[in-house]
Amino acid sequence: MGIKEVFENMDKKHATVVCLLALLVISTTFGAFQTYKLTQFLSGGAPSAPSAEKPARPSADVPTKKPSEYKIGMDYKKAVASKKPMLILFYADWCGFCVRFMPIYEKLYKAHKHDFNFVKINVEDENYADVVKKYEIAAFPTVFLVNTKKDTREKLENRDFGDMDKLNGILNDFYKENK
Repeated sequence: MGIKEVFENMDKKHATVVCLLALLVISTTFGAFQTYKLTQFLSGGAPSAPSAEKPARPSADVPTKKPSEYKIGMDYKKAVASKKPMLILFYADWCGFCVRFMPIYEKLYKAHKHDFNFVKINVEDENYADVVKKYEIAAFPTVFLVNTKKDTREKLENRDFGDMDKLNGILNDFYKENK
């Protein structure tokens, strides 16, 4: 008996339930795959299992500093008042993706600190609750390019976070359009 015959012999309720379950399995699998790819991307390669002989140790390539420990940028209100384009990073110290993104953000800061005001906002800091709400932050890290003169903003895509050439190009283009 083929799939066609199975569906023909089912009543509509059961067929609907089977279809919904199949859709759920497909969407869950796709979501898990996307999460796996993002984890791979942010960790810089394929995950490796720790050796059974030695306890796992942090690699020299994996950052261990919390985002709040980086001395990058300025206060949000001062950045808005200066009317210079801003690069805002929304982060949480417990977020592994944020920890791994910080060296990239630091490189961007060193390369573009004269053109942009760099701002870091800890989403758990109650002083910035209104800013987090205004930008509708739901995932970390989230980065926005903001033109304070025109009150426009552009969200950077997480898929671009590992490509420094692309990030530098995005920042250069934004600066040219908004200076």
